[in-house]
Amino acid sequence: MAPWVEATMMRVIGSDFLFWTGLHIARDQMVATVVATPPAVVAAADPAEQARVAAMLDAILPVSARAAGLRADTAAGKSMTPVDLSRVTAPSLIVSARDDGYGTYASAEYMAGRIKGARFLGFETGGHAWVGHNDEVMAAISTLVLSAQPPTAL
Repeated sequence: MAPWVEATMMRVIGSDFLFWTGLHIARDQMVATVVATPPAVVAAADPAEQARVAAMLDAILPVSARAAGLRADTAAGKSMTPVDLSRVTAPSLIVSARDDGYGTYASAEYMAGRIKGARFLGFETGGHAWVGHNDEVMAAISTLVLSAQPPTAL
């Protein structure tokens, strides 16, 4: 994300009024920056997916209640250090799309290749909200949860 875009986003997430205004006068820009999904992908999606993205955006308000967490998440993402992913033993599903505005695809592939037994669900399009693939993602999550074995007693 360009520094000016990030600075603008950090300002907007601190203000319910600015966020609400953005939703009403620059919705495509909010989809692109907040949901990190190309607006054209959302526009081409079926009505159910369009409604899911709209509900996702609208549910963020009041954004001021989430501002500290969103800022911390952004800061943490910039200062991450390498982790030995081979030590992860939990069943893992990693989902990403190449056009994710947060640029998660390469990291997702990397993690999936280093976590034993991880399943990688990658899409060419769909953005951060995997628009057009929600049913497939939800089915994969259900399969993962239903197939997970409870931990054994020590």
